[in-house]
Formats: sequence, structure tokens, C-alpha cells
Amino acid sequence: MTERHEAIVKSMAMIHRSEHIFKDSRLKETGLCVGQLRYLFTLYKEDGLAQEAFVKRFSVDKANVTRHIKRLLKFGFVRCEQDQKDKRIQRIFLTEKGLAHRSLIEELTEQWNDCLTAGFTEQERADFFRLIVQMAENATHVAKKEEHI
Repeated sequence: MTERHEAIVKSMAMIHRSEHIFKDSRLKETGLCVGQLRYLFTLYKEDGLAQEAFVKRFSVDKANVTRHIKRLLKFGFVRCEQDQKDKRIQRIFLTEKGLAHRSLIEELTEQWNDCLTAGFTEQERADFFRLIVQMAENATHVAKKEEHI
């Protein structure tokens, strides 16, 4: 492994782990953990998604989605409804409790983003965001190619 690649992989792992520590400690009283936040963020934008939509959007397996949705159900953040047109589809909707935690979750995420980019200029923040999104798109493109080989 090249030194540059090793530094990238190590840095990404450290950021990921540190985010879990930062957010999980602040979410402890809610019953949430950092893994469920992206589900809630997605539902804040598009409530009533089918479980399969999360599989595709997050590029994870069905078991992963099921585990997170079950936890959100257990703590009352979401509810499931059978699709009216296709009874095989379960749609996920936010509850009042899920909606009530939106500002906390958004504030916590902003705090974490501020921690990550402390000392950055606005231009560096914009460049970082653009570059990290491009890296994710590149990685996804390569992974999809590999899946078809």
C-alpha cells in the first residue's frame, strides 16, 4: 500500500470512528445511534419511502436496512404502512417523535461538520465538499463496474 493511500484510508477510518463517538455520546438519551441518522435525514426529505429505496440509496444489503428500521420503530421514530397499491411494499413514515428530533439531529450534524472543517476557509470547505463527493462518485462507479464483471 502506498503511503498516500494508507494515509487516506486511515484518515477516513479515523473520521468515521470519531463521528460515531461524537454523535453517539450526544444521542444516548434519545435511543438513536449515528447509524439511524441517515435514514431520518432521508425521510425528512422524502417521507414514505419503501424499505427497498434505502437499499438502493445507501448501497447496503436488506438486512442492514431492516436492522436500522427496526431500531427506529422500537424507539418510535418511524412507523410502517403497507403500500395501498402494492401490498408487498412496506413504506416508512416519520412519527411525531421522529419529526420532533429533526432540529437536534441537524444541529448535531452541523456541530460535527464544524469540528471537521475547523480552521478551513469558506473556499476550502467548498472545495473539500466538492472533492469528497467526487471521490464517493468515483468509488461508486468503480464498484458498480466490478459488480458486473
